Amino acid sequence: MFKNKTDQIEGMFRIIERRDARGLMHWANELERRKIPAVISVGEYMIDTNHSLIRDLANRGFEIAGMYQEGPFWNESHGFQYEQMSLIKDKLELAISKPMRVFESKYSAYTEDTLKIADKLGTEYIFGRGVAGAKAVVYKPEEYNVKILSVSNVPSKKMGTGSLCDASLWSRGATPDDFTEILFGLKADRIILVAHTNLSGVKSRWWNVYQGFFDANIVTWKSVDEFAVNPIVLPNAQIPINTELKYATPKPNIPLEQEPDYPFE
Repeated sequence: MFKNKTDQIEGMFRIIERRDARGLMHWANELERRKIPAVISVGEYMIDTNHSLIRDLANRGFEIAGMYQEGPFWNESHGFQYEQMSLIKDKLELAISKPMRVFESKYSAYTEDTLKIADKLGTEYIFGRGVAGAKAVVYKPEEYNVKILSVSNVPSKKMGTGSLCDASLWSRGATPDDFTEILFGLKADRIILVAHTNLSGVKSRWWNVYQGFFDANIVTWKSVDEFAVNPIVLPNAQIPINTELKYATPKPNIPLEQEPDYPFE
């Protein structure tokens, strides 16, 4: 599979920060070594407590996205969303001395209010929960100057529409071997692959899944601007939205604390 250059998948890589600075640095160093561009989503806590680390990552060329980590925006008011997005934007931009170009709330949830606010604040991209299976799709609503990065889902009806990532699978009881099988069985030509700092960033079995996938060299990794260059332009009402959530309470095969740690030196 994927033996020819024409079979390459086009991909974008995301890191979601989960209050684990060591895992965040581990991932950043590896992606820099491999020359893989990435969007790193950070929450208010990490910005407040690791100001210099976030600035360093931005200076190294990573796209730093703001993230509201306390909950999804699906049922939040315009006022609440505006307050949180503005707060995170101000803190992040102070830390990195660059604009906050990308934003997401928990579970990549958004509403039309999110798009309105992003347009007003000058935020160019919003992450959205996947709507096309494993295929990542970029939408541009006609009404707003913002693009929606609709992420890849796990291609499994049994597991529901969770993002293509370590945490989504771990929380549903899948194993690293299951994850490997899913990645090497992908049929989509465009994907957004996600990793979490507190799982693959520090746990060896999940880290190794990504390393094996990278080593196979079947994905051409793009920056966010390269990946979103030809969006599907539609009236916002015609852009599909996914609010399904089946794993709010994790049911892992092995609890996180029992997962083997990465052997940091």
